[in-house]
Amino acid sequence: MTEEIKSLFETRPEHPLFYVESGSRLWGIASPDSDFDVRGFHLQPKEQYFDFKKHRDLIEIMDGDFDFVSYDIDKMFGLLAKSNPTVFEWIRAHIVYFNDFPNWTEFQNQIVANFDFKALYYHYLSLAKGNINLMETDKKFTYKTTFYCIRGLLSAELAIKMTVPELLIDKLFEQFEIENDIIKIAKESLEKKKSKSEKQDVEAAKKPIMLDKIKAYAQKLSEKEPERTNDPDRLKGILRNYSFELKNKYYK
Repeated sequence: MTEEIKSLFETRPEHPLFYVESGSRLWGIASPDSDFDVRGFHLQPKEQYFDFKKHRDLIEIMDGDFDFVSYDIDKMFGLLAKSNPTVFEWIRAHIVYFNDFPNWTEFQNQIVANFDFKALYYHYLSLAKGNINLMETDKKFTYKTTFYCIRGLLSAELAIKMTVPELLIDKLFEQFEIENDIIKIAKESLEKKKSKSEKQDVEAAKKPIMLDKIKAYAQKLSEKEPERTNDPDRLKGILRNYSFELKNKYYK
């Protein structure tokens, strides 16, 4: 994958900085036929950076099972400044294909230490509620939907406790001392995924029982909104300093 990324930029003017795996492979739940969802960020070429015209800040490529998305560093840092949970997962990813970002470990640690748990809470709870809506209307009451819903609920609960949710699903489960009913349902759904039955509808008799437990869990979490836990200005300052360092290095 590293060579594919390098090859991609041989014919492009942008400078690649950092690329990771995201989605199911990052979470340790990939199927044999899962796509490679590569995400990361780049620097615009010098000519575009100093141009008075605004240039596209996104690269998107879909080629077979290769799904590639790259943000310009200004877009990426803008999302991090708002404590965007999706790019926060990319920053913490353990499957790194390419890294030309100076002082990466220091940068990563500073971002993690200054992220807002309230933003994590709302993101994961919103993902869970979106899947609950699909399940309630019976539009998509599959084991895959159930699993993604519960992953969101567990991550939201950890955010309330000001604990960063693990990305690997087995490690996420281990962050809970007790294997409650919700985790048991998630593990059952995960087994269905491993047996290639993830898109199978949940059996009719199980649906109301599972849905009641999931909705009750979501309601409990909805009543425990955390306070903002970071200093936004400090996070912006960290990003500003790294942005200056990068641009000063590459735009000489």
